[in-house]
Amino acid sequence: MIKKINITFIFIIILLLFTMNIFASIELGDTSTQVKEVQQMLNNLGYEVSIDGIYGYRTKETIKDFQRSNGLTADGIVGEKTLNFLIKRTEDITYVVKKGDSLSELAIKFNSTAAIIREKNQLNSNKIVAGRTILIPKSGMGDGRIENVYKKIDHKIQAGDALSILAKKYGSSVKAIKKANNLRDNQILVGQTLTVPHLSKGVDRVFALNINSLIWPVKGRISSPYGNRIHPITGKRQFHGGIDIAVPTGTQIRAAADGKVIKSGWVNGFGYTIVIDHGKRVRTLYGHNTRLLVKSGSVVKKEDRIALSGSTGESTGPHLDFRIYLNGETVSPLNYLP
Repeated sequence: MIKKINITFIFIIILLLFTMNIFASIELGDTSTQVKEVQQMLNNLGYEVSIDGIYGYRTKETIKDFQRSNGLTADGIVGEKTLNFLIKRTEDITYVVKKGDSLSELAIKFNSTAAIIREKNQLNSNKIVAGRTILIPKSGMGDGRIENVYKKIDHKIQAGDALSILAKKYGSSVKAIKKANNLRDNQILVGQTLTVPHLSKGVDRVFALNINSLIWPVKGRISSPYGNRIHPITGKRQFHGGIDIAVPTGTQIRAAADGKVIKSGWVNGFGYTIVIDHGKRVRTLYGHNTRLLVKSGSVVKKEDRIALSGSTGESTGPHLDFRIYLNGETVSPLNYLP
């Protein structure tokens, strides 16, 4: 009887030891193919880290950034919980295309790019059909998952309606309505239901975007202009929706105009980010900061300190990525800065 108990006890101990060794935590100084897999997942999420299989200080600090942004203990050690979060964050998203969806909007929503989604689904163009199931790779290579200041309402077309009338009624634009409904022209039919993106309540609509309405958020050298460029991380030609202003880490970043903070936190690709809504469908983005000084919901004035510059997210060095969004699309900041 005692012999049987001992054998059972030994079996349980062996089973526990085997279970515990299925995954060994990854710590500073470790080298393995598993480290490479972790580094690849971090790159897919937009973090800058070499895929060399060496768990050095850079990889450890990147893991700590990832842990902080996901509510985990920021110890820089890849345990089973951190690994599961990494896997979950990098799994492809299965998405059924809905009426009114566009590839560019899905790319922004899921923090990817239209090119990545096209490649994953072997699409020859940006055209997608409602009802089709597509795979969206989770990536930090896009413009980030940014809180939108627009809401959507369904409007049933009545006699006398026109896109220009709807745009004025809901504080939207003809272009935004056409884009939301995949319309090729301005023709609409009585009885037809359209999705109308409109500005959220409480947003100041007095603001007008012009060369006198903004200030430089920080003074520095423009290290990367607005427009097409060779991406510093991927090495591929890609459109850059803002300007990069090279400044030392810890430099004060100021609000370019009065507004309300609608995002203060981590955005994949952009790192620690501030997004300010200025009204009139205008918002500004301030990316790659090391510290954020205002919270979501805060009302800020032009020149208020909002962040300290850094190199978080997808970045090759300390700088500010400054972007202006008009009607949901980026525009060149140099056209509006004094």
